[in-house]
Amino acid sequence: NAENDKPTANAIASEVANGRFDLLMTASTLSLQSVAQANKQGKTNHVFALVSDPFGAGVGINRDNPLDHPKHLVGYGTMQPVEKAFRLAKQLLPTLTSVGVAWNPAESNSEANTILARQISKELNITLVEAAIENSSGIFEAASSLVAQGVQAIWVGGDLTVIVAFDALQRAADQGKIPVFTNIPPLSKRGALFDLGANYHEVGRDAGILAGQVLQGKDPTTIPIINVVPEKLVLNPQALEGLRDPWNIPQDIRDKADTLITPDGIQESKTRILTPPPGRTFTIGVVYFAPDPVVESGLQGFKDGLKALGFIEGKNLVVRAAHAQGEMVNIPAIIQSFLSDDVDMIVPLTTPCLTAAAGMVKDTPVVFSVVYDPIAAGAGNSPTDHLPNITGVGSFPPIRNTLELIQQLVPGVKTIGTIYNSSEANSRKVIGEAREMFQQEGVMLEEVTMTNSSEVFQSAQAVATRGIEALWVTGDNTAFQAFEGIVKVSQDFSLPLIINDPEFTKRGALACQGLGFYKPAYDSATLAARILLGEDPKDIPFQEVKDQKLCLNFEVAQHRGQTFPRAVIEQTDLFYHLGAHFGRPARIAFVENDPAEAQKVRDQLTNSLSTIGMVQEKDFIIQDLDENTFTAGIIQDTAHRPDIVVMTTKALAGKLKHLTTTIPLITLPETDTGKESGTDNIEAVSESVAVEIAKALALSPTTSAHQ
Repeated sequence: NAENDKPTANAIASEVANGRFDLLMTASTLSLQSVAQANKQGKTNHVFALVSDPFGAGVGINRDNPLDHPKHLVGYGTMQPVEKAFRLAKQLLPTLTSVGVAWNPAESNSEANTILARQISKELNITLVEAAIENSSGIFEAASSLVAQGVQAIWVGGDLTVIVAFDALQRAADQGKIPVFTNIPPLSKRGALFDLGANYHEVGRDAGILAGQVLQGKDPTTIPIINVVPEKLVLNPQALEGLRDPWNIPQDIRDKADTLITPDGIQESKTRILTPPPGRTFTIGVVYFAPDPVVESGLQGFKDGLKALGFIEGKNLVVRAAHAQGEMVNIPAIIQSFLSDDVDMIVPLTTPCLTAAAGMVKDTPVVFSVVYDPIAAGAGNSPTDHLPNITGVGSFPPIRNTLELIQQLVPGVKTIGTIYNSSEANSRKVIGEAREMFQQEGVMLEEVTMTNSSEVFQSAQAVATRGIEALWVTGDNTAFQAFEGIVKVSQDFSLPLIINDPEFTKRGALACQGLGFYKPAYDSATLAARILLGEDPKDIPFQEVKDQKLCLNFEVAQHRGQTFPRAVIEQTDLFYHLGAHFGRPARIAFVENDPAEAQKVRDQLTNSLSTIGMVQEKDFIIQDLDENTFTAGIIQDTAHRPDIVVMTTKALAGKLKHLTTTIPLITLPETDTGKESGTDNIEAVSESVAVEIAKALALSPTTSAHQ
């Protein structure tokens, strides 16, 4: 360690650059410059990190071409997020107009940081007061001069001279009763109000991976020099005490902190920052039983979860997905092809694929999802005692809730029929538990099994002839490959069809008490990322994620002449074919008093209704009105009378409420206080509001006046 002394750094550099090492690594701009100069002949490959601006360090790196650098020199720049730090400071003190900075012009990294600070200060109407220093002994005097000039805060960028003597700068700020904010995360532990900078642990890890690649023979000339900044926010609320200005850290910002410094100690966020290393492309093999809406939802959730963590297809991720065409005998060949191609990870979606992976894959990491019970699938004995290379997210269906739903839809039900493939571990497990539970409730479960999808229709017919009063099909992969056959049997025998997979409800089931697999698969992406970044699967317990959904199909109910009980509707999350309730699209009167913003809110309303299963023009139409056109005549016009009225503000609802005494009225929540119109915040039209609208429509009477 040169202790920020240039002559010492040069002496160390000369000693290590004599060719006796296989690789040189440096951390800081000063060490990069010294070693690069001593190793100019390129005797040894050199990997650098923890450098704000390597392009401005004067070591031969071209800012305009990341591949144009000395053939033996490679590494990562880490330009601190200066702009974000200033914006955050402005959030904590909206009246912030002046910030001071002490910096050493001899440091190229500090100059680069200060240029960025000037730019963002100008944009935010902040005066940046600068004090130049030559060495650390002048820090206290420089900081005191900034305080004397009336600055409201002092900012510290990546200036090594200042960092070495930070305590002196903090002492001057404390005397002036102003805070210090920085781009160097450790400094809040020494008194700064906040640090918003790089997670240097992650930067070091990435640099270590890069060094390993170079040691293994990767040509440095093929590696671009890029900026790597996995961000870290450290907050020190204790620094608010005694400040002369009203600085404040809102709760939402506290919630985002990676580290919070409290009187009781340092609290680290439980959420690990997952950042894919630059220059690396991961390959994942996804195997599933057959194409269907359930798997498609799960696969999309998995991809979206990875994308949110920085693993992006076409950039640093390749996802190879293959299905077994609904035949279990095809699964092993798919898994073997992934193993032969040496993929980084295998992701089985559906239980049969997990069962096969558990038997075949010994070393490659496996992360599962869209699976009912991984234990029954053979992946382990318990969530913590499992095969060492396998982990993932299971989602067991809500059997008791399913039975309760059937009992509400078929009062007094005594016999329920089901079909399943006894070769599927997921189905055996669910039916086994259901058999016992149904018996306890005085309900007989009639069962018929099949071995492949060609037998589904006949199996459904067979169970339908046994005097059953309802047909229930859980998430059996084989059964759902011939779901249309099951639907036909339910229609032919006039049986209500209840399932556990929301995605199939709109295709002919009466109702579903089940699980959405998008969220569990999305969550499984975090486990996958942890493993891709080096964590051992054996240390990660199986997770259970249940995203329960109650879904109703109003078209099937209409064909059956059945009305859903109010208690069921009030618990519903997804509303399929709701237009069938009226025999036409439901009419939604959208009444606003801010035409400029109305379209945004209307679009968000349409999107939110779509997310809960409703289709525009088929299940609903939106009539745009304002407070002048929404009159008694609209209500009395039976040909165009709305089925529900949605108003954008409470004030508007108060004016026009007398016109809606016979029609449901929904008022959008006003989250932007102090404004007359709630339409400026389109997030007010959330999915929960859409569900409230759908419930009101579903509970509306279908009188002739509404036809």
